[in-house]
Amino acid sequence: MTTEAHVKPTTTMSRIWLIPLIVIIVGGWMVYYQWKNQGPLITIELPSATGIEVNKTPIKVRDLDIGQVKKITLKPDLDGVLVTARIDANASHLLTTNTELWVVAPRISFSEVSGLNTLLSGSYIAMSAHDDGARKLHFVALERPPVTPAGTPGLHVTLKSDDEFAYKPGDPIIYKGFKVGEFEDAVFDIEQRVIYYDAFIEAPYHKLITENTRFWDVSGVKFVLESSGVKVETGSLETLLANGITFGIPEGVAPGEQVLENASFAIYEDVTTASNARFKLAAEYLLMIDESVRGLTVGAPVEYRGIEIGHVTAINPFPAVEGSILERDYPIPVLIKIYPGKTKQPDTQEGLRAIKQTLRNWLENDLRATLRMGNVLTGGLFVDLQHVANPDSKNTLTVVNGFDVIPTVSNEFTQITQKADAILDKINKLPLNDMVVGVQSAVEDMKLAAQSVETASSDFDALIADVDAEQLNANLNQVLLSMDNLIKNYSEGGLSQAEIKDTIDAMQDTMRNLQPLLLKLNQTPNSLIFGGGNDSDIQPKAKQREE
Repeated sequence: MTTEAHVKPTTTMSRIWLIPLIVIIVGGWMVYYQWKNQGPLITIELPSATGIEVNKTPIKVRDLDIGQVKKITLKPDLDGVLVTARIDANASHLLTTNTELWVVAPRISFSEVSGLNTLLSGSYIAMSAHDDGARKLHFVALERPPVTPAGTPGLHVTLKSDDEFAYKPGDPIIYKGFKVGEFEDAVFDIEQRVIYYDAFIEAPYHKLITENTRFWDVSGVKFVLESSGVKVETGSLETLLANGITFGIPEGVAPGEQVLENASFAIYEDVTTASNARFKLAAEYLLMIDESVRGLTVGAPVEYRGIEIGHVTAINPFPAVEGSILERDYPIPVLIKIYPGKTKQPDTQEGLRAIKQTLRNWLENDLRATLRMGNVLTGGLFVDLQHVANPDSKNTLTVVNGFDVIPTVSNEFTQITQKADAILDKINKLPLNDMVVGVQSAVEDMKLAAQSVETASSDFDALIADVDAEQLNANLNQVLLSMDNLIKNYSEGGLSQAEIKDTIDAMQDTMRNLQPLLLKLNQTPNSLIFGGGNDSDIQPKAKQREE
């Protein structure tokens, strides 16, 4: 029996090759899927690559990773680095002209403490979540994180200042002690020499910003020496460590309408300057001061009857008056401004003309200006406008370099000094030498009189010492005994009534004889000591008969 063989062709490829084929297909699909779904590459300009690492440093939006740094190169001009990063496709719609990027790193300052979480995790690049605007793939990173995150409700305003105080991003904006906003950015305009600030007021405080709002500085502690005394100004605890401003509406001013986004405001030195800024029109006058202006400062008030109506704008401005201060009769010019709005006149051209006409009429009569001391402690002076009774002469309005001149009178201190000088002059004219000689002569006479009194007292003591007191007592006792015997004899009938009468008559005669002596002692009691005079009694003369 014959068996036929069946010939079968052999396979050209082994099944083992199916595995790498499947791997290639899957890998290709993954590459295709990755290529199709990967996000765009962006470039970021940074000043340095500090803390940035390739394939490690993430890009985050609200702490969510949306990309990663892929490459770092130097810029062609060598003033920074270019960072290339891949952004996830699901976040590519955030790459717009309004997108901002910045490096998050530890920052510690007076106004902020941020980025401390990166001490362990490392720095990263943050991106704002903003999808409005045209598509953009090249960015310049911010030097510091933005103060206000995108989408925060509130109001952006532009502030400007040409003063010597400056603010940096992050400095606070205070309202009645509460922090309601911050400075975001600062730009210095060299041509205008003005600093412009971008600031943000948080909601709901942004409703307080109206067209009549004024901003002023409250940085640190200010000790202001004014004519009214010492004034201390301070903001909050935060502004003691860093600069800051506050805002408000001047007293007596309507709030006005709310402002729109990016409205512009000026920053003033203090609340007084901010309040006075509402007065746009002012009448300027010139004072010619013949006295010292020490204590008078720019900004000192100008008052009329105790009400402030203006302030001093310049002292000895050049060239207000011709001449030199070294000249003896050179008057020191002081420029002042008087605001119609402070005199309850409208702040318009009509109000300005009204105040000028009124002052012109007063100047031609009795209106005068004087420097008065507002505070003894500080010595600050202010300008006081007053009506002087019986002025020296009627004033003819004087104009110097286009400014009306207000005549001045001496201030109180000068008047007191002049009176003191006049009193001293009168004292100097007194014959003090003759008066001193007369006083010395009077003192010598008083000494001689005292010596005479002392001598007389000694003589009187000697006279009293010569009197024998015992003998005098014995005589008095003898007299009393005689009187007693006389009374006894009378009672016993020893003496007759006639004898007693004769005795009494004898005693009366004796008393009459003693009367001249007693009269002499009454008129000149010292005659017993100094001796009797030879002056005879003045006898009255009878009236002569007319023949």
